[in-house]
Amino acid sequence: MSFLISSQRTNERDALSEAFYVISDILNYDVKPLKARVPGLSILKLVDETVNPFTVIKGIRGYIAEKGPLIACLKLVPLEYIIKTDLPSIIIHTKKLAQEKILPSNTWRITLNKRQSNLRSVQIIKDVAEEINWGIVQLKDPDIEIRIEIIRDLTGLSVMAPKSDISMVTFLSE
Repeated sequence: MSFLISSQRTNERDALSEAFYVISDILNYDVKPLKARVPGLSILKLVDETVNPFTVIKGIRGYIAEKGPLIACLKLVPLEYIIKTDLPSIIIHTKKLAQEKILPSNTWRITLNKRQSNLRSVQIIKDVAEEINWGIVQLKDPDIEIRIEIIRDLTGLSVMAPKSDISMVTFLSE
């Protein structure tokens, strides 16, 4: 259970500090930073594996509604798994999450963000989609989004409602 934090390049430390402050000091969840080693990205891992990252996201939304938008963080994405970047592992863990969360009547789509990896996007999407043979693929306005975030040798996975992440750009435009 983690969070992918995006920021402007060279603002990674400020974004990580800002997210750490809100999650740790304000919401009282124990987190530790992981190295993303990609400009503009940081990862915060929840120490307590039983804490639902979507509960924390709700708390962050409440904080933002009360205090205003975060300054250094551009986006926070809840991640249910962080695994080594390996196609068979991505397929296995994504299918497991999908089995837990996608009903046959649900519509879904795969959203893949790949950074500094030699894996082919088309192959990842094809292989994952072939394993999830229930529900209905719908690229526009699905019920559920399968999120795959590849950051070099780490991959974050989530199966969630669309817009479960927090985007400061979206927040400011609303």
